[in-house]
Amino acid sequence: MKLGIRTRITLLMATLGILASGLTGYYAYRSSQSLLAEAAEREMLTSTRVLGRRLILNIREAAKEATLLAELPATQAVADLPDASPHAIAARNNLARIFESVLAIQPEYFQIRLIRADRHGLEVVRIDRDGSDLTRVDDAALQEKGHFPYVFRTLKLKPGETYLSPIFVNQEQGAHTGHGQPTLQVARQVFASNGRLYGLVIINIDLNGLFELLKADLPPTLGLYLTNAQGDFLIHPDPEQTFGFQRGRRILAQDVFPPVEDIVDGKADYRVITLNNPPPQRGHPAVPTTAVFLRQPLGDYVSDDPFAIVGLSMPQREITRPTHTLATATLNIVFVFSAIAFVLALWMSRALTYPLQLILQAVGRVSTGRDLGELPLNRKDELGDLARGVAHMHTQIRDQMVVLDEHRRTLDHLSRHDTLTGLPNRRMFFDVLQQAIARAEQADTQLAVMFVDLDNFKDVNDSHGHATGDRVLQVVAARLQHCVRAVDTLARLGGDEFIILIESLDTREPVTAIAHKLIAQFETPITAGAREVLLGLSIGISILPEDGSDAETLVARADEAMYAAKMAGRNGYRFYSIPPASS
Repeated sequence: MKLGIRTRITLLMATLGILASGLTGYYAYRSSQSLLAEAAEREMLTSTRVLGRRLILNIREAAKEATLLAELPATQAVADLPDASPHAIAARNNLARIFESVLAIQPEYFQIRLIRADRHGLEVVRIDRDGSDLTRVDDAALQEKGHFPYVFRTLKLKPGETYLSPIFVNQEQGAHTGHGQPTLQVARQVFASNGRLYGLVIINIDLNGLFELLKADLPPTLGLYLTNAQGDFLIHPDPEQTFGFQRGRRILAQDVFPPVEDIVDGKADYRVITLNNPPPQRGHPAVPTTAVFLRQPLGDYVSDDPFAIVGLSMPQREITRPTHTLATATLNIVFVFSAIAFVLALWMSRALTYPLQLILQAVGRVSTGRDLGELPLNRKDELGDLARGVAHMHTQIRDQMVVLDEHRRTLDHLSRHDTLTGLPNRRMFFDVLQQAIARAEQADTQLAVMFVDLDNFKDVNDSHGHATGDRVLQVVAARLQHCVRAVDTLARLGGDEFIILIESLDTREPVTAIAHKLIAQFETPITAGAREVLLGLSIGISILPEDGSDAETLVARADEAMYAAKMAGRNGYRFYSIPPASS
């Protein structure tokens, strides 16, 4: 039986319509899936960078803590007094209480010690974390540690240097909670008042606890990795893959994720890796995975590992999960369009073909993110249903992209602003300062960097708790903001340290006026809830170009001037390049 022309045209148009709708739906789905995967990879890279920066901030905080403890009067008292004198015993007890206070407010530390340089590195004061308790090791149980690298390496440092150990599994006997755990050690020399090298203060950081804190805000589907500079796994979703070099075998990231070799060799700062056949992990089947690895320098410390590699991974099914709804919507549209194609094939008229052309064009625009253009949305027939379905699919894709873009902006904001006060953080301040230096050099003007440190803020935390301390820091930020000009930049570096950029200067007088204004602002107690606290400011000031020509130097010299102001009696200010100024 021969088919008539009408039947042929109907079948031909129906076939073409079904084919066109199927290919368009498939292309739109695949394009959207690719866009979602790229957005997820960018989000993972941003999360990895934030994680690496937060790791560095925690290491830097530990280094500051070690420096502060090494320079405490209580530490020098132990170094100056004869061991057996009653005053020396009292000094050691006082220092032990200070160590306990630091461990109490820093849950990521599990041990702080004062170790002598002589007597084979004998421990003098030692506080361990033992579960939820803090334990002071008795004098009889104190051990000689002079044969450990962290002792003899630290004792050979130049004054002012800080030792940062490689990450390793702590196997020292009697380490309580820290025994058998991955740890990182920060050490600083201790000098007696006569300049004699007495020993060192060392802080042990609990890497597992630290990374649990760091990844608390990350989705549970993300796997966390940390390697040393050689690529040995230190943290891995499968604990059996970690610290293989301490068990006689090397388990390297570059063997599992080959592109990591470029990071280890210094050829790349990061790599985004897709593994379709990854090796199985203990208790988990092998699933296709996307991972991001980032080279993270550890800072300006004396260390055998100048950098670590931080990584995050996510199963690809989690990345493509949002596309399931899109796939259903696309499939429904394809079915609807196929049904309409049979109807359109019966009438060869412009009234039916023109709306179909509009819909086909709109479907083609879905994957590109452009406006849909004209659509027959008001029609009451199948073409209207199809047009509304295309518009609904377009709305879904647009909304998903808006959500992903909002997540990206949120992560970017968190990486550049302090979460407590809302002020710019260290990274953003250095970016602004570098731009300001370029403008000042071009206009031949000066600028000033004011390093502000709160006096007696530690007493607020110790006496009233961290919740009150956080509210006080918010009030401090508001007062500081009130004292600076709208064109100036105020940022929080961390803890109780703030920094101010003052631009377009011809003389020092505006800087001096602002310093006086800042100090006067804190003559009034701060009300935090039902409590009032009185704080002072120690301010260090550096000037471009006389005190430095780059951001790092200006901030470092403002920091030095701040410490000079603090040593001069606190609640005052001091320029780096001139004698102390009266407050």
